[in-house]
Amino acid sequence: MKLTALSNEVFEKVKESGKITIDQLSEALGRKPRSVNANVTDLDKKGLAARVKEKEGDKEVTYVILTDEGMGFVPSED
Repeated sequence: MKLTALSNEVFEKVKESGKITIDQLSEALGRKPRSVNANVTDLDKKGLAARVKEKEGDKEVTYVILTDEGMGFVPSED
């Protein structure tokens, strides 16, 4: 499976981080949250990443993580 350059950039950052918020991804990649969110949705549809909510104090924070499939995924050219 081939990823777009921007989706691959998001994929690699999530892989490196383990779990990361959209805002953290946006800041790290120098992109707008809306753009990063679209790439996370693309990765989610491909079964490579997922959004998970965790309770932190009195609020819920949404993180992006790799799925089991995503952990073993190596982007290809096809």
